[in-house]
Amino acid sequence: MNHFKSILILLCFLLVQILYAQARTQPKAGFEQRIHNAVYAVRLIDTHEHIMSEKEALESTSDFTCLFTNYQLSDLISSGVVPDKIYNTFKGKDVSLEEKWSVIKDAWANVRTTAYGRSVLIGAKDLYGIDDLNEKTYIELSKRIKEAHKQGYYEDILKKKAKIDASIIMEYNTTSPRDVVNEGNCNFRRFFVYDKYCSFFGYNKMRTRLSNYGKDFTSLPELELLIDSVFEQDVKKGIQGAKFGVAYYRTLKFDDVPRETANAVFEKMKADPDHLFLFEEAKPLQDFMFFKLLSLCDKYKLPVQIHTGLQTGSGNDISNANPVGLVKAFFKFPNLKFCLLHAGYPYGGEMATLAKNFPNVYIDMAWSALISQSFTVRYLQEFIETVPNNKIMAYGGDSQTVEGAYGASVLARETVEKALTGMVKDGYLTEAEALDVAKKILRENAISIYNLKF
Repeated sequence: MNHFKSILILLCFLLVQILYAQARTQPKAGFEQRIHNAVYAVRLIDTHEHIMSEKEALESTSDFTCLFTNYQLSDLISSGVVPDKIYNTFKGKDVSLEEKWSVIKDAWANVRTTAYGRSVLIGAKDLYGIDDLNEKTYIELSKRIKEAHKQGYYEDILKKKAKIDASIIMEYNTTSPRDVVNEGNCNFRRFFVYDKYCSFFGYNKMRTRLSNYGKDFTSLPELELLIDSVFEQDVKKGIQGAKFGVAYYRTLKFDDVPRETANAVFEKMKADPDHLFLFEEAKPLQDFMFFKLLSLCDKYKLPVQIHTGLQTGSGNDISNANPVGLVKAFFKFPNLKFCLLHAGYPYGGEMATLAKNFPNVYIDMAWSALISQSFTVRYLQEFIETVPNNKIMAYGGDSQTVEGAYGASVLARETVEKALTGMVKDGYLTEAEALDVAKKILRENAISIYNLKF
């Protein structure tokens, strides 16, 4: 009898556990729509942009080609379009719409299915009411774009339609930067791009790049003092952080080089000032200056964005952009925020490992949904499983135009919705957890990590 009671108690216990598990894994009906509504209600923080000024945009050509200003040209070239032909036609003055369309009409069918191509179609439909881009619609689309491109259209697209509360603009002209704070009413912030200070291949090239600051240098200590002065001025200009895109032309494997070694390279360059040295010869000085710049970011508590993964354009060496090469920098500066861009595509697993292991490493998924939605959904789920969710940012348009930023915002929202809905459906997340994560990765984390003030 006692044995029977024990079995009955055990069965009841197991039944309770099964019912509890089912209650947790069975979300309430309608959760998909609630997650959708929540994701599209979030006012976004756009963590990474190259958007030109509205003044410059209004002075540029306003037709269907503005939807191809971002990365679509790279896909067209990848599909077989001759680079010079497309660049000369799209950027040439007094080129008719018919001529522009003729350059891409055959290749467009091959490119429209990429995520870059999807962005074009999203912009055409949502912003200009054209359901498809084809031989019958490109003229009407161009007409509507020209009519819409008037003063204030940036605010209309970014703040009203994309629901973006702030965008971080990458500034390459650090000597005479744009006054992004006072451009329209778009709440632009800016990161300065510091590649030119750590990519020296020759002495005179080095001096030419820094000549705009009005100070010369003849020794490594003098160069460091110049960089100190420049950085102090930049901080006074109100920069939000620093960005490095050096993976386009060198490996991200940076070493902590002793001053004596870097100085020997500097003096060798100085002795042969016009000579351009091989990367292997110049690397110790480049690495030393990279760590010097990181030390200044650390001093002024500026977050750092670093390009990792896919490089835009053609013929790049993807192995240069593996984020694992940055490990020595993470160890050297434990209090500096390293924000690794683009989800590291295709190095998603490496990205998750680094962000999990290092408290000072963050994942910025800017551009990734515009590269591949399936990758972004898959790795966003993996990031949520492996990395504390306060270290993940899911949207940055990484575009030159507001149309591109809008298209990227739609793709990003779609990927977040798909990722979170799937995890709720599978029982990994509760609906409440998914809604909380959505707000964090689309808005709140970026405000905290990038020290944004409103």
